[in-house]
Formats: sequence, structure tokens, C-alpha cells
Amino acid sequence: MNPAVFIGFVGLGLAVTLHVIFVSMTIGTGLLAALFRWKAYRESDPWAELFARKVFKVLIVSELFSGVWGTIITVFLAGFFTAVTTLATNTLFIPIAIAIASIMIRIPTIAISWYTWGKIHPRTHSLVMWVMALSGFGVPFGFRAIFAEINHPVGVAYYLQTGHNPGFMPYSNPLFWTLYLHTATAVISTGGFVAASLLALDKDPRGVKAGLLLGVGFLAAQLIFGPLYYFSLDWYSPLLFKAVNGEFLPLFVIKLAAVVALLALGFVSYKAARAGVISSYVKWLGPLALFTVALGEILNDGGRYPNLVILGDKGLSADLFANFYMDIPMPAVYVILAFLILSIVVFTMAAFYALYRRFIAEVPEV
Repeated sequence: MNPAVFIGFVGLGLAVTLHVIFVSMTIGTGLLAALFRWKAYRESDPWAELFARKVFKVLIVSELFSGVWGTIITVFLAGFFTAVTTLATNTLFIPIAIAIASIMIRIPTIAISWYTWGKIHPRTHSLVMWVMALSGFGVPFGFRAIFAEINHPVGVAYYLQTGHNPGFMPYSNPLFWTLYLHTATAVISTGGFVAASLLALDKDPRGVKAGLLLGVGFLAAQLIFGPLYYFSLDWYSPLLFKAVNGEFLPLFVIKLAAVVALLALGFVSYKAARAGVISSYVKWLGPLALFTVALGEILNDGGRYPNLVILGDKGLSADLFANFYMDIPMPAVYVILAFLILSIVVFTMAAFYALYRRFIAEVPEV
């Protein structure tokens, strides 16, 4: 593989992994915040409203960072892999449009939810938050169709054979639904575990219980959707399946162990929270859930190396989709790589400060 393409491939993989980590936090916490804002309205529960505000602040931070890394992904795709960007735009316009429309709904409703809190009728505010929360699931509904297509082209294959836009055909891709359901349950579970860990720092056993109920409950659902996606790779993307069970097997085993640990420790912690006790395990469940998300994305992305598109038991090398307008100078590539590494360090430190120091420990009373 060309050195510039290799660095672009690695950089793209890192950006996607970090983006997915933050997206997992923001979508899951968005659902949790909307649920308890509605509960506060329906039951006139001041604690539920305070809890919703705390979780919503976590959403704001994670949404900021996920947006930044989403932009970095776009830069890498446009700069290093213009061919695949052009092909995806031509063939997967509807999934991309769904994702963009969801983002265009979600960002304004996040702002409206925050700045109108306590200033409009609680029922209206709750409805706005539900729109905000549910629109978040439209983002992976669009982008996961792209991942399904590069693992098992259906819509893309139709376009290349006929020259016609496939329309909604990517959603008939047999890999899409298992991947999307796997993703949707994972982000809800992750959001719950992250919220529980952060509320444990705030000494709030009721908040911990609420987060763990979502975390453990939807992690249990992963026991269905995870294996479904795993075996669908065997049927429709055997090259990636072989990589996951071959050179990436140690990482896969670590991920499975992390899932088992999350389920066991989460259940124990939930039982303790129901009794009004915050288990010492809780503060580690959020980081462990995010670690599991990162491993899953590394397996999905790294398992395809050196290919960018998989065709059954064969692959199309990333070199085939590289920038065909210009050869990117290696000094520029090294500068981009250095900037990426610096960004990872800075953004990780900033996220730690924002979440653990300000947005939890210093949450004001409503």
C-alpha cells in the first residue's frame, strides 16, 4: 500500500473510532435525558428534572466532540479517498441525506432544549426533547447503510451495473439491519453506563440506578443482536469474518470478555443501587463500555485492512480509492498525522475535564 494511503487509512480509522465513541455517548444520553424530562413533567418529579439536566450536559459535551471528529472524517475522506467519496455520494445519496437531515434536526433541537428549559410549557419542552433524542437514531440509520455497503455492496453494485441510482436499495442490504440494530442497542447501553458512572461521582444512587437500568437492559439485548451481526458477516462478508476470527481474534476475545464483565458488574451494581448503595464498580462501567465500543469499531474497520471495500471473500484495496486528482506530498501527510495525534491527546484531556470536573461535579440545582 502507498505510504500516504496507509497513513490516510489509519487516520481515517482513528477518526471513525473516536467519532463512534462520542456518538455512542450522545445518542444514549439523549434518550435518557428525554425519558426523564418526560417523567418529570408527567409525575411532577423535581429529581427527575435535575437528573435529566445532568445527563443533558453530558450529551452537550459529547455532541461537541462527536461533531468535531465527524468533520475530521470528512476531511480524510475528501483528501485521501476522493474516489470512494464520489462513489458514495453518487450511489448512497438517500442514506447520506437521511443522516444529514437527522443532524439538521438534532443540533437545533439540542439548542432549543437547553435554552428553553424552564421557559416554555413542560409538555412542549418534553416533546422537543423527544424529537432531539429520536433524531439521533437517524444518524446511524444513514451512515450504517454506508458501512453495510462497503462490507457487502448491494446498492453500489446495482449502480455500477446499470448506472442508475439505487434509491432505497441499500436498506435491502442483508448486513444493514443486523448492523443497525447492533449499533442502536449498543449506543443506548453505552449512554446508560456512562450516565451511571458520572452520577456515581455525584453520589446519586437513584441516578445510578436509572443509568444502569438502561445500560444493563440494552446490553442484554446485545446478546441477540451481536451474534446476529457476527453470523451475518460469515454469510455476506466472509473476508471480514475471517479477519475477525484470525489475526484480530485476540481483540475479539477481549471485547467478548469486556461485554461479559459489563453485564456481570452492571447487574451487581444495579442490585446495589436499588438498595440505595453505589457499588465501587459503577465508576468503571462507563469507561469499560466506551472501551468495548472502541474495540468493536476497530474490529469493523481494521479487519478490512488493506481493503476499503469487501466483495465476499475478496477485497478492493484502499489504493484503488485514493485521491486521483493529486499525489499528496509525504511532508504534508506527516503534518496531518502529527496534527491528528495532537488532536487525540488534546480532545481526550478536554473531554475528561468537561465531563468529570465541570459538567458533573459542578451541576447547579434547577
